[in-house]
This record gives sequence, structure tokens and C-alpha cells, in this order.
Amino acid sequence: MEWSPISERIILVSFKTKIRNLTIIQCYAPTETTDKDMKEKFYQQLHERITAVQKRDVIVVMGDMNAKVRSDNEGLEHVMGRHAIGNMN
Repeated sequence: MEWSPISERIILVSFKTKIRNLTIIQCYAPTETTDKDMKEKFYQQLHERITAVQKRDVIVVMGDMNAKVRSDNEGLEHVMGRHAIGNMN
């Protein structure tokens, strides 16, 4: 139905399906070392786009959120595997 580049870090695409509309928001989040104002701007833009999608639509937010996880997944087996590098933050 449409696609829209929101910023250099966010793009939105909408598809019409037989059941409901599907909106995919692909993003590349700034790292923790990025300037605070730039991070706030990114998350504000992401929030605005998510809340602007029709309530009946299916929304998928995907991309690189620059998270670090650890290989010890005890208690988190349902959401993460054991293959990771670095410390959990």
C-alpha cells in the first residue's frame, strides 16, 4: 500500500492482506554511546509512527536495537538462545 522513509534510521512499509493491513517498521537504533538528544529523537520518532498506525493493523517492529545479551539464558530460555557475545545490559 505504501512505504515511507521516516529518517535515516527508520522506514515504514504497509501491506494490504486478506485479513488485516500489515505495517512493518524497520529500524536501526543508535548505540548507547550516541548523544542523548539523538537517542531521544529516534525513540520519539519510533513512538509517533507506532501510535499513528491504525489500531486494527498488525504491527511488526524489527531491526537492530543495539542490545547486548549474555550467553547465560537461565530463566530466559523462552525469549533468547545461548549464543551471544559480551555482557548483558
